[in-house]
Amino acid sequence: MLRSVKTKKVLILFLALVLSLSSVIAIPAHAETASDTSTQANESSDKISMDVRNADIRDVLSAIAITMGNNIIYIEAPMMVDFSVQNVAPSDALSLLLRTYGMDYIKLDSTLIIGLPEKLTTNFANNLSLTKISLKYIQSDVLSVMIDSLGIDVKKIFLDTNRQTIWVQGLPTALAKVRELVNMLDRSENASAEQNTSNYLLTSITLNYITAEQMNNVLQSMGLFRGIIMDGNPKTLWVYADKNTLNTINQIKEKIDVAANAESGTILLKAKKMNFLTANEVIPILMQLGIDVNPITFPRKSMTVWLNGSEAAVNLASSVIDTFDIKDHINDNVFYVHKLVHITAKEAQSRLEQLNLAGVTTYTFAFPEFTKSLIVFCPSDYKLFVMSHLNNLDISGEKIKVPIDYSDVATGMSRLQQRRDLLANLTGVTTAAFTISTNVARDDGFHYIMYLEETPDVIQRVKDMIKYIDSPLGD
Repeated sequence: MLRSVKTKKVLILFLALVLSLSSVIAIPAHAETASDTSTQANESSDKISMDVRNADIRDVLSAIAITMGNNIIYIEAPMMVDFSVQNVAPSDALSLLLRTYGMDYIKLDSTLIIGLPEKLTTNFANNLSLTKISLKYIQSDVLSVMIDSLGIDVKKIFLDTNRQTIWVQGLPTALAKVRELVNMLDRSENASAEQNTSNYLLTSITLNYITAEQMNNVLQSMGLFRGIIMDGNPKTLWVYADKNTLNTINQIKEKIDVAANAESGTILLKAKKMNFLTANEVIPILMQLGIDVNPITFPRKSMTVWLNGSEAAVNLASSVIDTFDIKDHINDNVFYVHKLVHITAKEAQSRLEQLNLAGVTTYTFAFPEFTKSLIVFCPSDYKLFVMSHLNNLDISGEKIKVPIDYSDVATGMSRLQQRRDLLANLTGVTTAAFTISTNVARDDGFHYIMYLEETPDVIQRVKDMIKYIDSPLGD
């Protein structure tokens, strides 16, 4: 046994010498890293964190080799790389680094030979890993066809006498893709796929804004099976599914594959489970309110909706759902959002309450004294009745003149002019509707008045805004 080990070590050294023309660099496990490489190992586990910029790839490989306990032979020209991982296994860090820069490796005992896939395949064909894969539900020829469809670069061996086993030979990255494919296909629901192949399709999903990995994460969070991503094509996801599931995946893609998610770099997707309402009842409310979220749902989970959007929009949509998802709303009543023109939600709610309409409930949200959307909950046959009443109530009153602000300092006129401009900007009321008086003090002091000529509801809205100006952090 001792003689055999020595022979393999001599072989490794010989390979390093043969490949010296390809800028072979041997990196032992005890090599020191360059000063600009930051590596931190977690002593309590085999996880590592790295964050390097413009570092020699040999230094980065050396840092990973130390934690893996392997020697590394690098057979390509030196190059500078940027690389960052947090709290991952050393082998995963190595795979990510090599995948990022289009490389792979061959393992000989405790030594990893690293280079471009084509060079490794040419020079080390006899050392490519041969892996046996045992299948439970699908047969080896079905898997072989799928491997070819995806263009995974492996050699395949399977026997007609044992159709539940296949041997594949290739580089580690290619073998990993085969394992992903097996995990996706070798499931109980696919056991009859050979007899009814039209029910299952291996389909490519091409993305425009987000990556296939982001799409995969979304599918997983929604309880769907992950697809496969091929190296060199990060915007294409391969999925194996029946037509109904494929249709669901495409609907999800339309919702999340948008420019906003590309700009943010991350996709915020929050699952919101409801106790009393269904997604079909909640989504129209969110849409009518104009909340900037993409609600996603599908039939088999009718009481769950996934909210995609900015954190503020998702939180707002979640609070809206909480408001309506109560036991009292389990009946034939309907929700709808009534858009007002002249009066605010607060005023509309007040006027409607004076009518004492049985079975009608209204809801407003933050700042109802400024917003013009009122949510109405009523019996379905009451909807037109309530809409008619609200339209009749949504009218402008007669314009009147009412003092709304004052100043009692010498520069009071100019200060009121500045407050007028701010009020006009915040409320949309034109500056021409405001009038600032001269000094009308009863004594030798100063007293300037600003009054507004508008309808009572507009005047009230401006006066409410003055309260917020004087106390911005108040309720």
